[in-house]
Amino acid sequence: MSRTDRKDQIIAAALELFHSKGFADVSTRDLADHAGLSRSHIYHYFSDWKELRREAFLSFANEQLDEVRGSLGDAPPLQALQEFLRYCLPDSADDGWALWLDAWDEAMHDSAMAETYLAVNMQWQALLGGIIEAGVQAQVFHCASSARAARQIFAQTMGYGDDLLLQPSAEAAAVALDEVLEVAGLLLKIR
Repeated sequence: MSRTDRKDQIIAAALELFHSKGFADVSTRDLADHAGLSRSHIYHYFSDWKELRREAFLSFANEQLDEVRGSLGDAPPLQALQEFLRYCLPDSADDGWALWLDAWDEAMHDSAMAETYLAVNMQWQALLGGIIEAGVQAQVFHCASSARAARQIFAQTMGYGDDLLLQPSAEAAAVALDEVLEVAGLLLKIR
């Protein structure tokens, strides 16, 4: 197995455990047992536990971002905005969104994780900014700065998303989406 394949195998095993137990309740021993490897084998591919968690989070976040990009396809700007926001508002605990909070918590104590987390957020904001810019070009949205509107809408959406993780439901997610779209409508002067 190539080095890249082995690293991917370790990351996949780590993500399975992180999804089921959270960052804080998984040890290298748990991962080694789950992956069928020795702990020293894991450290052959990762300099330390923090690096492994950063890479696992980055892999998870990029997979989610790719999923969102794929689901948007060539949707018109307003539909793409709605789908993007819907995706960011969890309606069940099974969506893997708790890993975002685990990574955020870890970022509070690990500057490299903070850098990774912020870089991932910038990618999500850039995708939203692209949707907004496409809407401006199509004269569906009207705003002076697509990037600024994206930051504002994304921040509000993530605030709702954090709350939804505590008590997820389809009804609560629908209410949150309606409220975020109301603010987006004001910011983007959607008519």
